[in-house]
Amino acid sequence: MRRGLLDSSRLRQGPGVSAPARSHAPGVPLPGSEAVPRSAEEDAAVRDVLVGGGDMGALMRSMDWSQTPLGPVKDWPQSLRTAVSTCLHSRFPMMMFWGPELVKLYNDAYRPMLGSKHPQAMGRSGREVWAEIWDILGPLVSQVREEGLATLSENQRLFLERNGFPEECYFTFSYSPIRDESGKIGGVLDTVVETTSQVLDARRLRTLQEVAMRTAAGLRTRRDTSARALEALATNPADLPFALLYLLDADGTGARLEARMGLEGDCVACPERVLLDDATRDPWPLARVARTGRAERVEGLRERFGALPLREDVPAPDSALVLPLARTGESDPAGLLVLGQSPRLPADASYRSFLELVASSVGSALASARAYEEAEQRAEVLEEVDRAKTAFFSNVSHEFRTPLTLMLGPLEDVLSNKALPLNPWQEERLRLVQRSSQRLYRLVNSLLDYSRLEAGRTRATFEPTDLAALTTELVTAFEPLVAKAGMRLVVDCPPLPGPVWVDRDLWEKIVLNLVSNAFKFTFEGQLAVRLQWRGDRVELSVQDTGTGIPEAELSRVFERFHQVEGARGRSHEGSGIGLALVHELVRLHGGHVSVVSTVGQGSTFTVALPTGTAHLPSEQLRDRAPADVRTPGPGAFVQEAAQWLAPALPDPLTAPAARAPEGAAGAPAPHGRVLLVDDNEDMRDYVRRALEGHFKVEAVADGHHALAVARERPPDVVLSDVMMPGLDGFGLLRELKSDPRTAHVPVILLSARAGEEAKVEGLNAGADDYLVKPFGVRELVARLEGTVNAAQARALREELLRALQLSETRYRLATRATKDAIWDWNLLTQEVIWNEGLQALFGYRAAEVRPVSTWWYEQIHPEDRERISRDIHGVIDAPGGSDWRGEYRFRRQDGTYAFVEDRGWVVRDVHGTAIRMVGALQDVTLRKQAQAQLQQRADFEQQLIGIVSHDLRNPVSAILLGAASLMRRDELDERSTKAVSRIQTSAERAHRMIRDLLDFTQARLGGGIRIQRRPTDLHEVLQGVVEEIEATHPDRELQVEGTGPGHGEWDPDRLGQMVQNLVTNALKYSPPDTPVRIQTRADADSVTLAIHNAGTPIPPERLEQLFQPLQRVSRDADNSGRSIGLGLYIVKQLVEAHGGTVTVASTADAGTTFTVRLPRTPPAAT
Repeated sequence: MRRGLLDSSRLRQGPGVSAPARSHAPGVPLPGSEAVPRSAEEDAAVRDVLVGGGDMGALMRSMDWSQTPLGPVKDWPQSLRTAVSTCLHSRFPMMMFWGPELVKLYNDAYRPMLGSKHPQAMGRSGREVWAEIWDILGPLVSQVREEGLATLSENQRLFLERNGFPEECYFTFSYSPIRDESGKIGGVLDTVVETTSQVLDARRLRTLQEVAMRTAAGLRTRRDTSARALEALATNPADLPFALLYLLDADGTGARLEARMGLEGDCVACPERVLLDDATRDPWPLARVARTGRAERVEGLRERFGALPLREDVPAPDSALVLPLARTGESDPAGLLVLGQSPRLPADASYRSFLELVASSVGSALASARAYEEAEQRAEVLEEVDRAKTAFFSNVSHEFRTPLTLMLGPLEDVLSNKALPLNPWQEERLRLVQRSSQRLYRLVNSLLDYSRLEAGRTRATFEPTDLAALTTELVTAFEPLVAKAGMRLVVDCPPLPGPVWVDRDLWEKIVLNLVSNAFKFTFEGQLAVRLQWRGDRVELSVQDTGTGIPEAELSRVFERFHQVEGARGRSHEGSGIGLALVHELVRLHGGHVSVVSTVGQGSTFTVALPTGTAHLPSEQLRDRAPADVRTPGPGAFVQEAAQWLAPALPDPLTAPAARAPEGAAGAPAPHGRVLLVDDNEDMRDYVRRALEGHFKVEAVADGHHALAVARERPPDVVLSDVMMPGLDGFGLLRELKSDPRTAHVPVILLSARAGEEAKVEGLNAGADDYLVKPFGVRELVARLEGTVNAAQARALREELLRALQLSETRYRLATRATKDAIWDWNLLTQEVIWNEGLQALFGYRAAEVRPVSTWWYEQIHPEDRERISRDIHGVIDAPGGSDWRGEYRFRRQDGTYAFVEDRGWVVRDVHGTAIRMVGALQDVTLRKQAQAQLQQRADFEQQLIGIVSHDLRNPVSAILLGAASLMRRDELDERSTKAVSRIQTSAERAHRMIRDLLDFTQARLGGGIRIQRRPTDLHEVLQGVVEEIEATHPDRELQVEGTGPGHGEWDPDRLGQMVQNLVTNALKYSPPDTPVRIQTRADADSVTLAIHNAGTPIPPERLEQLFQPLQRVSRDADNSGRSIGLGLYIVKQLVEAHGGTVTVASTADAGTTFTVRLPRTPPAAT
């Protein structure tokens, strides 16, 4: 058991004291004690004077005192007899010196302090016994003998050689005079208690406190923390002669010296860096301690390192303890601490406990510093992400403006052209495009405004403005819309005493964002806009009777991209930066904006702007007449808000069945009912019209209405937008799947959130499909048809599954006797009990089974026994180990072996000791045989590919020859020539595919592609390939650049195949108007070929898979579907067959480059 730091057990025995050389039971004479010849008088004196006294009394009775300076006991003066009796019978540690020779006598309690000096110290001169410390004790003894005055020494440090080394000890003792019959001082009495434990514990506690204080001063890095921690350890060189602190690299492969203490100058014992996988360069067992997490003691430092560069006053240690610095919540340590151990202290449990506490304190300090570093790094990353996000939105918004302008301009021209009027259907479609483009344009402008504000690039121009007139004009533009919604708009903006300095464009955005936000979340009651003069400021308040904002969300309403979750609004659409933009624009005016709100009652937004110009930059002021008020532009805001007022839709619960649209006679009959849910009127109308003729469509504007319709009359499929006010798409999905009436209805989610993560989130939530906007009509119809068909197939499958489950239940009832072999192993008695499954599976009757673990072990195949035994006992012996699984061969009763799968679970008592293990043995022989058959089938399929490809080669070759022959004839007309050319092109592609399949089969089955080397000029091969490709791609440009000689020993046919694959691949994945560059560079031993194209970059995560067989990397607008995915795999096989390498680099800026390096000569055989 580990001893605590303040353990007081040393008070009784002393640290590290070995057992007395001679020990026996109290009261029993020592061996040989009766052999000392004494006279009757001496024997009587011994029994009288040295009676009792425990072991020391027995020892003294066994001694021949006539051979000591004290002489026979019968001649001892009464004063000596009394003192000896007192000493022997005292339970307190006592010792006495007697006579001028200072003969040493002591009792049982004193004996542990002598260590190995006992029993030889009894009756010897004190000068001889304590020769190593007599320079300290001698003067004290002389003082008592000469002056007769008692002494007191508290916590006196003494270096005792009582255990084979100079041990640092501490004692509190008092020397008192013992007077003889003449009144003179005949001896000295020593009452003593050893305080080594208390002194060391106090000193070590101060060290730990010093570490805590020095590392708690707000240190921000592990380097500073390491240095300060070791500075604290340097205050206690008596316990810690030296210390080395290593921190592990992030990948755990190395350790670097972060700080050291006690070792000065160059030192072989403290390398700056240690590779943990190189034991030859690890002077300490750092790697082993890092791997196991257990401290390890290193001895023999003098032999290992020689003389260490220590301070002169520090004794050289010969041992050290290497300890792991634990990392919170992780098994791998953060670092390692090497602590030298004092040669003057025993390496006992208390010393080790102290060193472990030191490591724990240092580790905790480092963990705090690391947490601070990581927090700073996270903050820096977040700031960088924030800057990148702002830059991204700014750049993207700028890029959007040009195509949007080119869309809105022509749209306006077409819609306003009276000379060429559109038919109603065309105008309706173009109006939809115009509304969506205008909304997108406004969103882009908002993003640009916010990014400029955040980057500090918005320069406002403040003018004296009639704020009441401007505000009234802006707000009243919403009046028809508010009235249409059945609400009242109150505008209270009386004339102000004077103009207010504002930027008119920015004020317009403030007012319009606040009013449209109020309208969006208000369904009844009123909107009130008020402007009030407060002397030093003017206040604008926008009050509504809407849904309100929860109190917990009020502090976040002005954060960018933040939207109150679950808030009921007229639409869930929006960028989430409207109120954030208001906040920044108000701040730019030197004002502030606030909000108060009560859920269910409404909200009030208040903007306060200072009056005058003292708060504004003088260079941004522009004096204009207050009457010069330009026309505001609220049209885009009002138009978008108008879309939130969707026209009343027919209630699908009460409306008659939908009929086919006019003119749809003869169209395929709809084969399913689709429930469409979307809060955007334009999107709802677009999707409904697109699906008519394929499905019966019922459209609703919100999730609650959709849920009611689905429960009343379940559709064949639900097509729902994700982001909607009230019950959104995910909420609707949960409600549908949790209701038994609609749980079977498939759901397809529509969302503008692109990316694999969004799709995975939707599918994990239970959606049957996930479609990202924008989408095409064909794709939507195909997805819906596939989902409906899958739902119908699923219904049939569930019906079959229920029948199968019923059949399986009957089967289980009929085969209950064929259960697994269950075993119960008592780990304490080694008894194993089996159930009847052992006989059913393996034929053993109960009488044939010995209920012990050895019988079980004997039935395991000899080749599996050691592995299974090791694995099982590894789980049993591991702390907390609970379950085990293994496969092995088990002998049946008839002597044959069955493949079995065995699972076991360990049962532990309250102390964590494994006491039982229960498990189940299952015969998996048939499964093993099936796996072998599957492998054979896979091998056959590989061989079949090769055979089929080989047999296809002959007819394709004949087609190519025939086509070539026809092309050489002059009598073909243009139409026939084109047809033959297409035949020839398709046959060549088929030929390449067959060749790739043959090469693939050869590479997979034959260990690589065989080549026939001969002297070859790469430039000639390139020229031939380029001419062939230019003939089939006359509209593409190939740029060939070569430097240096291109000769080497290669297979020219295979080399041409490799180049052709790479060049055609580059042409396939690059824009038609860009060239493909083919470059060669010659070195002394090799030739490098680089093929570059400027196409869409290859995703980084797909680069590693690029050269694997049957892999195709899909990129925008490519035709990868025409490839079987073997070209690049064959390239890699051909390059490696020539002893070369092939690599690929692909970025958006530089394009894609395949680089092939070919050695000129075959590599030497190894």
